[in-house]
Amino acid sequence: MEETVSLDEIFQLLKKKLALIISMLILGTIISTVVTLFVITPKYSATTQLVVQTKGSDSNINTDKINSNLLLINTYKDLVKSKVVTEKTKDQLVKDGMTGISEDFLSHAISVEQNQNSQLFSIKAVTTDPIKSATIANTVSEIFQQEAVVMTDTDKVSIASKATPNNQPISPNKKVNIAIGAVLGLIVGVMLALLSELFNRTVKTEDYLSDKLGLPVLGIIPLMSDREMNEIRKLQSNAFVNEEMFFEVNDLYKESLNTEVDGLDADLYRARFESNDEISD
Repeated sequence: MEETVSLDEIFQLLKKKLALIISMLILGTIISTVVTLFVITPKYSATTQLVVQTKGSDSNINTDKINSNLLLINTYKDLVKSKVVTEKTKDQLVKDGMTGISEDFLSHAISVEQNQNSQLFSIKAVTTDPIKSATIANTVSEIFQQEAVVMTDTDKVSIASKATPNNQPISPNKKVNIAIGAVLGLIVGVMLALLSELFNRTVKTEDYLSDKLGLPVLGIIPLMSDREMNEIRKLQSNAFVNEEMFFEVNDLYKESLNTEVDGLDADLYRARFESNDEISD
């Protein structure tokens, strides 16, 4: 039998499970903070900027010439990451005393960026060491200067600016990572709250028994706290001593008596009957 859940019921469920949801949010924030600050290794970038002049350049610069140069930059991008450049760069870096360098490492560490509609492009190196990043970016640029003149129709490659060590890491982004951890914790908390309700097969209302299962309701045992139960026991005890106190009980107690489950009605009726017999005698 299909059951439907209203938005109000979902809201009440989330309100009831608010402590669980907040706990998961805090846990997600703590985990993401620890991972960001102590587990993920920070990475640093360094960038060189270059300008390439092609052969046949003259003072008459027109639109076609500029567009042709822009297209050539795409070729230069491939040349920067080509085997010729990376292999000679690796040999030069090893010769300079840098360790842990391979062609595959350089291919992943180097990237080429170009500003839109500009003949200026950048070679960026990203590693876990700011000095290492700057050294790789500068060495790749120098090797590219030599190879571009030999392998392409290039007249001159100029380095507009050399790479310098930058001690500010580009990753991880602390604020973004912590925010993502908090959001994931919040989502997990809501999912756990919904799943706990989904797999909770207890009967919650008497209407479910009568309407859904067609079973008669023989009685209801109200859910009470220890304080309420102690109050009930105290009133039950006093009711036998002073009958008038029985009529001064609160609504909760009256409701519990109407259930006729605990047998108090029969006891009180018997007590009243015996009390009346004693008075008549």
